[in-house]
Amino acid sequence: MSETIQGKIISSNLGEFSKKKIIYGYLGIELPDGKHIKVKVDFYTLYETLKIGEKVILEIEPLGNSDILVAKKIQLKENLETKSEKATATA
Repeated sequence: MSETIQGKIISSNLGEFSKKKIIYGYLGIELPDGKHIKVKVDFYTLYETLKIGEKVILEIEPLGNSDILVAKKIQLKENLETKSEKATATA
C-alpha cells in the first residue's frame, strides 16, 4: 500500500548499476516534523530529482513484509505547487 510524503533530501548514497546506468541506493529524507527516514531508490523509481537540498514529494511503499521503504515516485515540490497554482488560476 503506497503512501505520499513530503520532505527534503538530506543525504544520498546512490550509484550506477550496469551499462544502462540504473540509479540504485538510498536517500535520506527529513520530514516536516524533523524526523529522518531512509528511502530506497531502484530501477522502478520515477524521479525528477535526487539532489541533496531539494524539497520533494515522494510516493513510497514498504518492500514486501520488510521495514524498507521504496520510492515509487519522487517529484519536486515546487513543480507540483506551480502546477496547482496554474490550475487554480485557469479555473
